[in-house]
Amino acid sequence: MAAVLVSGWLGLFIIAVLLAGLTAVFAKVSLAGLSAPQTVLISGITILVLSFTTLSFNGFFKSARHFSQGSIIDIAIFGALMALGFICLFMAFQITEVSSTAPFYLLIPVFVFLVRTIFLRKMPAITTMVFYVILTIGIFMMGFGIKHKHGSWWLFALLGPAILAANELYLKKNPLGELQQTASMFVVVLVALILSFFIKHKDLKKITAYHVLFAIFTGIAFYYAPLALSRAKALCSYDLWLSFFYSLWIVITVIVARFFLREKLSGVAVAGLCTIVCAYTLRLVFAYFI
Repeated sequence: MAAVLVSGWLGLFIIAVLLAGLTAVFAKVSLAGLSAPQTVLISGITILVLSFTTLSFNGFFKSARHFSQGSIIDIAIFGALMALGFICLFMAFQITEVSSTAPFYLLIPVFVFLVRTIFLRKMPAITTMVFYVILTIGIFMMGFGIKHKHGSWWLFALLGPAILAANELYLKKNPLGELQQTASMFVVVLVALILSFFIKHKDLKKITAYHVLFAIFTGIAFYYAPLALSRAKALCSYDLWLSFFYSLWIVITVIVARFFLREKLSGVAVAGLCTIVCAYTLRLVFAYFI
């Protein structure tokens, strides 16, 4: 019975949502003993190892020899932006509560929307504007609704998603295939390795296998969450509903952070979480009825 559940779309979907919600928590635990670049470095290596479970190692490097100069540049830019974006986001996780900074990851589509609206100069649908406005309000309520020990947290919390949004825009303009995206992870690892010698944190504890293990867990969760979601969607016709519930991974992050990291949300932050849920609910309603 359990095997049937896991192999079916419902089991895959549950795994996807749980992993998506746990990713930030795993990173937070790892960041108690590692710097942000070190966590990205170990997570990146983990993702590379997992990628080669479905790719031929020899076949990959034979194909990589034939990458064009333009393709190599795209790979380098994509990998560098991804590394910088997650390092900034992880620095925010490190210096304050993850339940208040993880929601800022949801700003990526907001930044993409703003850039497209400004540069394409096309008036978006009212329903789309309403969704992004409500979502942004909820994110800011969660982030600024509690007191933070470090005043610079918001800078990293905003800079990370902004860089990742730029990366997404670049990818849509310069699409990369599966091999190229795998190659970009080598760039992520290289950038994280270099920055690990320069970006440190004064409150870091001694590095232990425990923190390294959770950095590995971060990479595993980040790799398998979207993969499980895509497979669940392939087996199920309820695509809109799956996207809706998957988008609420932040609820799992908050719950797990509350019980395992002892993080508490203020009344304003709880209202912000409800506002985020409301935004995604409205998007689902708009998709069905408008």
